[in-house]
Amino acid sequence: MAAKPERCALCHRLKKRSNVANARYWLLLHRIADKVRPEGKQYSPESFHAFFKQRFIGMDDVTLPNGKVIPMLKSSADLDKDEFNIYMANVESWAMEREIYLDEMAES
Repeated sequence: MAAKPERCALCHRLKKRSNVANARYWLLLHRIADKVRPEGKQYSPESFHAFFKQRFIGMDDVTLPNGKVIPMLKSSADLDKDEFNIYMANVESWAMEREIYLDEMAES
């Protein structure tokens, strides 16, 4: 039987990722941005963040007030801790395939 996800004791909402996990994620995005040059072009950590959200989290169709429906990236901030851990593992795997790693200091 799977463990229940952690919830806030006061409001019972699913707990989000920690500041440490967020900092680790952005460190990895910066390392990727420093080393990966698709077609010789440099992209920002924010561009890679959007790329990974599209690749590993997906998109939702959003209806605007004028009735037009547009695709919008899902937010990584909406992931609970378990979902974020899976997302981070996917990003790390992608980075490792390109020989980009976080050192032990970044993993503690």
